[in-house]
Parts: sequence; structure tokens; C-alpha cells
Amino acid sequence: MQPGIIAGERVLSHAELAGRALKAAGGLARLGVGENDSVALMLRNDFAVFEANIAAGMVGAYAVPLNWHFTADEAGYVLRDCAAKVLVVHADLLPQIASAIPDSTRVFVVPTPAEIAAAYRVNDAAAAQPAGRAAWADFVAGSKPLDVPPKLSRGSMIYTSGTTGRPKGVRRNPPTQAQMDAAMQQIGALWGLQPDPSAVVLMNGPMYHCARRLWHGRGTQPDEYRAAAAL
Repeated sequence: MQPGIIAGERVLSHAELAGRALKAAGGLARLGVGENDSVALMLRNDFAVFEANIAAGMVGAYAVPLNWHFTADEAGYVLRDCAAKVLVVHADLLPQIASAIPDSTRVFVVPTPAEIAAAYRVNDAAAAQPAGRAAWADFVAGSKPLDVPPKLSRGSMIYTSGTTGRPKGVRRNPPTQAQMDAAMQQIGALWGLQPDPSAVVLMNGPMYHCARRLWHGRGTQPDEYRAAAAL
């Protein structure tokens, strides 16, 4: 079994992921994305979630996951509040928020892959790369790899549910190596998770959720991820 990420019939090896993330980071840096900036992600479970999240961390930016159930008003508020410089979004999700995307936010679209389209009954037209919109794949392919040492990853900026008002973004400072080591020890002690080259992890929930984003935000990285379509 090839180590990497499996989504439907597609496989992305860890080496390919690392290369794509490095190029995406270089591209983001050349767009002016840097420390304490925000890169928003409105994506179902797909390779681009990993690529954009890791790339944002490399340039010192916060990855800001958007709930893909958001209305235009809800998504627009978060995009404005975090001052997102970039939004990476699946093609079928773009129309529901397009009217609320700030003019200052660069948008890159990921065609909705076949297995996700089938799971959510997305038709071919809605899943396709929309005309006039920049493609994430082209952006990554056309970017030069980041050529400076990566910044300390800030991880994700998760927004609260907003039950008592508008959601609020929770920003954390980059952890020190000692803090990261301590966190991994706690994960091992509480959940019994240890680095294991043979581990297979099924991502069966939406990766915009902070608990599931732990796996690719920092720390433990098993040899294979299954980015399953999530309910």
C-alpha cells in the first residue's frame, strides 16, 4: 500500500503532497501572504485541504476553515473578519458564497472530484472549473517552491459557533518545539495515538472541524490518510 492520501480512486503520496505544498507556499508568499495573514478554505475532504493548510503554515499564515454549510452572509462575515487574502473553494460550493467574497480576497477554485460529486449529488456542470476563475491546480503548478525556511506553523484559526452572536476567530501564537512535544505526548497518553508507519486513518467527518484537522495541522502523520466524503 502506497503511503499517502486516498480519496476515491485517487492517491496522493506524501512526497507529492510535500512538493505541492512547498510550491503552494511559494505561490502564496509571492501573493504577499505572510505571517499572521489568513488563508480561507471552503473545501470538503480533498487533497487541496492538506495542500493549502500546510502551505499557509509554511508562510506563517493561519488556515481558516469555513463550514461548507455557510450561507453567503455567514461566509462573507468570516472572510472579512479574518481579512482573508486567499480563499480556496470547491467549485460546487462557490456559487452559494460568491456574492459575499470581498474584492480583496484572491479566489482559487478546486473542481469537485468525482467521489465527492457522487456523494453529494453534484452535477457535472456544478463540479467543473468555472470559467473566469483561477484554478488552484494551475496556481500550484505554476508556482516556484518556497525558497526560504518555513515559518513556525500557527495551525488553524477556528471560528466559534456564534450561538451568542457572530462567530469569533480564535488565534493562537505559534507553539514552541517543547509545547509541540508536550501536546503529542498528551495525545499519546489520552487517545493512545503514536507515530506508526502502518497506521491508516479514515477521515469520516468534515475536515473543517477542529478535532479532525488535528491530524494535518501539526504533529502525528500516519502513512496514509483516507479523505472520505463526509456527511
